[in-house]
Amino acid sequence: MPPFSFRDLTMPVAAFTMAIVLTAHVYNSINHARLDAAIARDQKLNDIQEKRKKRYADALRTIEEKSTAQEGRNQ
Repeated sequence: MPPFSFRDLTMPVAAFTMAIVLTAHVYNSINHARLDAAIARDQKLNDIQEKRKKRYADALRTIEEKSTAQEGRNQ
């Protein structure tokens, strides 16, 4: 059996390096997608909360206007 040389190790080292780089890329992509989804979800929740606050404020203003108008008629 001839002795090992640098050429004999080139392909396994390249394959191992490719596997490491690919694995790192996959994990990075997954984490990035999770972060983007979390940001989008938080933005949607904030939008919904703002709409609810506005709707609640509008409802209170309408109730106050009705009670003021009714008091004006009673006097």
